[in-house]
Amino acid sequence: MSVVHQIQPAFTVDDSSLLETDLTTCHLLVLVGAGSFSYVVFEPVENKFLAMKSYRFEPQKAAVAELEMIEQVFDADRLLFTAFRSVLLAFDLSNQTLIPAKFYNSNLKKEYLHLLFPEKMQEAVLTDTIDELEVVNVYGLDKDLVGFLRKEFSTDKVINANTALLRSYVYDRDYQQRDGIVYIEIQQPKVTLTAYAFGRLLCQQEFNFQGGLDIVYYLTNMLRQLNLDEQKAQVKLGGAVTEADALVEELRSFVPQVQWQERLPGFLYIGKMQELPAHYFQNLYALALCV
Repeated sequence: MSVVHQIQPAFTVDDSSLLETDLTTCHLLVLVGAGSFSYVVFEPVENKFLAMKSYRFEPQKAAVAELEMIEQVFDADRLLFTAFRSVLLAFDLSNQTLIPAKFYNSNLKKEYLHLLFPEKMQEAVLTDTIDELEVVNVYGLDKDLVGFLRKEFSTDKVINANTALLRSYVYDRDYQQRDGIVYIEIQQPKVTLTAYAFGRLLCQQEFNFQGGLDIVYYLTNMLRQLNLDEQKAQVKLGGAVTEADALVEELRSFVPQVQWQERLPGFLYIGKMQELPAHYFQNLYALALCV
């Protein structure tokens, strides 16, 4: 007999404006990760985020088990069945690789991905074109999971979560640093490192980690491979971490100039969202750049 888990949101942020708004004019932006399901309600006329909710559960080894947990989120959250203007599905649990647009051949998308990652059963290989960076993001998703969510939300809008992150960094005033800048996005147990110099994307890599020293190693190795000066390159940290976390202390012991990422500019946030640290849920808010 299967075990039924009581799903409760880890974060819930909204106010009366949600009830006062015609949600059929809003976009629902959904982010699915390993052991997580989050969404934000986005009103496009005012460029305003009206509500956010994030569920956390134990990451499941099998895709079918992950799907069962997400089904329980649907059972618990009736807002997901609202007739929104559109629904965007973003996935943060896939293998991916970035290909320069000028070298990309759509007939070879599977080959690009499987050159780095073994082919999986029931895998759908999808792509996102990021025109502003002149790259194509090639990634693989479980067919059953993406098929279930497409059907439940009646949407064909699917992207990789890192596509949104890549676009969001372009809005940071520091991304054109001549000495280079590395953005660190922490979504335990995974960390994503993205490097730019002179406004040009140099590299994006994902790693599993256990502590701050692992991140220090990955960061140092990336900077050296890209020939960026470890003492001059800027580092910005984002994700659901705080100054009190041990991994942040370990990171600062080797990278004293690390800064927190700022809230994505050009958007309005309800008051309760502004009470959260600015670097929280950047990967979720960034989905508004992909609508």
